[in-house]
Order: sequence, then structure tokens, then C-alpha cells
Amino acid sequence: MRTTVLVVMVASLLAAAVVAVSAMVHGAGKFEWNAFYPWVVGPYIVLFLVFWLPRSQSAARASAGCAAAVMVLLYSCWSYIGAMWFSASSTSALVFIFAPIYLLVGGLIVWGMAWFLIAKINPGRPA
Repeated sequence: MRTTVLVVMVASLLAAAVVAVSAMVHGAGKFEWNAFYPWVVGPYIVLFLVFWLPRSQSAARASAGCAAAVMVLLYSCWSYIGAMWFSASSTSALVFIFAPIYLLVGGLIVWGMAWFLIAKINPGRPA
């Protein structure tokens, strides 16, 4: 895996996790440990492991992991920032229940679609 692809992937997933945790802290008004932190951060860890392992992967798979990580970052920013900073709804905290599920399933779907498309476009591209 190229270093630039890995750096972009790690930075995107780390930034998305920071956005999620900061939205939780903002919503609660202070940092107080609860069971939602592993639930909210878990999809980013799982997606990192799926995108990164095995380390000697094809260029198409690595590029797809990078693209999916950027999409996960964009969705995380849109959902968490929109719910915690721009919403006046009393049910906006439900984002912490449903967004991790959407992130995990959607991230895997985007990754699979990107991997398929990149492999089709560049079938002989070296790793």
C-alpha cells in the first residue's frame, strides 16, 4: 500500500472519529464517559481494519479504501455537525444511535463499489 493512500485513509478516519467524539462532548456539555463512546468510535476502527488489512493489497483495493474513508469523513461531518450544532430538534441526539450503523454499512458498501469500479477502470495497474 502506498504511503500517501495510507496517510489519507488514516487522517480521514481519525478526523471523522474526532468529529464524532467532539459532537458527543458538545451535546452533553462536558466529557463524561459512557457506553456510547465505543459505539460511536467503533465503526471507524472496524473500517480502518477492513481498509488496511492485508497490508500487501492491490492498488485498486487501497485506493477504494482511501475513497471510502473520505466519504465516511464527509458523512460524519454532515450528520454529527448538523445534528449537534445546527439542529434545534429535541431528537437530534438519536444520530449517535443510528449514524454508527449507517457509517459501518455504508462505508463497506462504498468501499466495495469503489473497489469494483477502480478495478474495472484500471485492470492492469500495478500495486
